[in-house]
Amino acid sequence: MSMPNTISLAMIVKNEQNYLDRCLKSVAGMVDELVVVDTGSTDRTKEIALSNGALVFDFEWCGDFSAARNYAIEHTTGDWVLILDADEYFTEDCGALMRDFVQNGNRIGRFKVISRFDQDGQIHYSEDDSPRLFPRDIRYAGMIHEQVDSSLPRHDINASFYHDGYYMTDKSERNLALLHRALEVSPNDPYLLYQIGKQYRGAGNNTEAEAYLARCYQLLSKHNAIYVIKAKIEWIEVLTNIHKYEQAFNIVEKEAGHLQDSPDFHFAVAVLYLEFALNTGSFQQGILAQIEHSYLTCLELGQRGAKEIVNGSSTYLAAYNLAVYYETTGSLDHAKHYYQYASSHGYEPAKQRLRQFA
Repeated sequence: MSMPNTISLAMIVKNEQNYLDRCLKSVAGMVDELVVVDTGSTDRTKEIALSNGALVFDFEWCGDFSAARNYAIEHTTGDWVLILDADEYFTEDCGALMRDFVQNGNRIGRFKVISRFDQDGQIHYSEDDSPRLFPRDIRYAGMIHEQVDSSLPRHDINASFYHDGYYMTDKSERNLALLHRALEVSPNDPYLLYQIGKQYRGAGNNTEAEAYLARCYQLLSKHNAIYVIKAKIEWIEVLTNIHKYEQAFNIVEKEAGHLQDSPDFHFAVAVLYLEFALNTGSFQQGILAQIEHSYLTCLELGQRGAKEIVNGSSTYLAAYNLAVYYETTGSLDHAKHYYQYASSHGYEPAKQRLRQFA
């Protein structure tokens, strides 16, 4: 019989020998039990799990992430379950925070997940609030991009961990196959359409991405769920990439009120106007002023503590791009100021540009 408020880690893995040891070592001291469910590894994954003291179980992969996750949960013995993937890891001991959290009634704990990814040839970091700590009787639903299936309230734990499994790794073929299967069952699910569009963009296929994001947009509601905001910004960015500027401008105008507090929206608007100017030769004052205004709005929102989707959209990335704009238009004092701002956040390209001013 388990002790009150014990915590079990529940994981599903396959061929994760490059990541698993880091993950398990980062969390081992914070939980009471490590449960690893293997879905068909052919490398040293199970050996690594066992060497870290994990209980290892086999699950025949059926193309359903929720089924695998629920199988892992069923093999735990703790009162609470912590969910991690092999490519996720803690850099700080959050054990005390988790212990405090589980003492205060049934609810679902959200962690800040900091993800490293490559998009359009640039390295970025994003932050998401993800429900990962919950009572053992809760299960998942959805065959891919599975969701915690519970009406319990969500609360932030004020702790974070890192995720880098999508950096320099292409999982789009696997993910798209599962997403299309799920879409056959729920053809009008805007979340699935968003995820398919996002996967196609990540794979470099902006044309397919635009088609699915367009369908997604037609079905989106006006509520502020984070994926709704992301989907609208993603579509603007994809339309910019495929030079459908008029359509992108129409979306920007339509969504300006709804997304006015999102620095990522204003960042996307700045890039839209910049790409439009560069690719059409339209350097009218109004276009240039809109680029400047959009980046300044990003920074203003950052000063107000607005929530970012991509790290730096309200600080160093906006400041750096604004500095490039000022340098290109001959406002060198302004350029130096914003390069210094971006550099103060540790942004290396800004430091390199500042050396040119020395």
